Amino acid sequence: MLRKLLATTAIATLLTAGVWATGATAEDATKPAAATTTTAAPATTAEGSLVTKIIGADVYDSAADDAAKIGDVKDIVISNDGKAKYIVIGVGGFLGIGEKNVAYDFSKAEWVEKKGERWLVAKTSKEDLTAQPDFDLKAYDTTASNAAAPANNEPAATTTDNTATAAIDKASLTELPVDKISTNDFVGTTVYGADDAKVGEIGDVVLSTDKKVDAVIVDVGGFLGMGEKQVAVGLEKLKFMADKDGNRYLYTNFTKAQLEAQTAYDKGTYAQNRDKQRIVISQ
Repeated sequence: MLRKLLATTAIATLLTAGVWATGATAEDATKPAAATTTTAAPATTAEGSLVTKIIGADVYDSAADDAAKIGDVKDIVISNDGKAKYIVIGVGGFLGIGEKNVAYDFSKAEWVEKKGERWLVAKTSKEDLTAQPDFDLKAYDTTASNAAAPANNEPAATTTDNTATAAIDKASLTELPVDKISTNDFVGTTVYGADDAKVGEIGDVVLSTDKKVDAVIVDVGGFLGMGEKQVAVGLEKLKFMADKDGNRYLYTNFTKAQLEAQTAYDKGTYAQNRDKQRIVISQ
């Protein structure tokens, strides 16, 4: 399972620092302007979104024909009620060098159909974003925050990764509140079921139309990524944990057989068949 980037810092810092911006259109010589301006229509897609389809998306300053690309989505910040509250936009720099990350109010962004493509529009400018404080992408990096630095510049000792086994001292784990996990940190988390047996890992996160986390997609079964089944597990009552080395764990009470027997997640029909495709912890 490939992982992308990490993200986020405290919401209070965002509120006091005024991290998002609204406003003007920026010029971008790399994107040619069209001779006429047309009105973009809202994107017509299945209800809700997968975060892996949002992260990495280009962000434009408007839906006009001469709109400028102002950055791309690096991560999504989740609030304590499970709602996707901010997108982290990478702006400026060249080939990733000198780029800064800024949080933007997700409720102010919208998807539109433009030139046969699906654009994410944030009504701000590259200049306004660049002027904002840099967003700390390491704030939710549990590995960076919990792992001790080697003394005397000596290489870190090799340790056994117990995330693939049930040989984990749960008493040594710390619970991670939902608002302390970025959506990128959800992806790749090892999932345990009944009797603490590994049942899969999170491959994606489903956002509802109101930008709230509706479920995590657990990849179950298969071999080396082949033949895996995607199962939507509701966010309710899920408990995320982390160890001192920053490894993350999700504990459920499902058996692997239960998940394999569950109706598979299908993005195209999920909105209509949510009750069948979404399994929830009962206690």
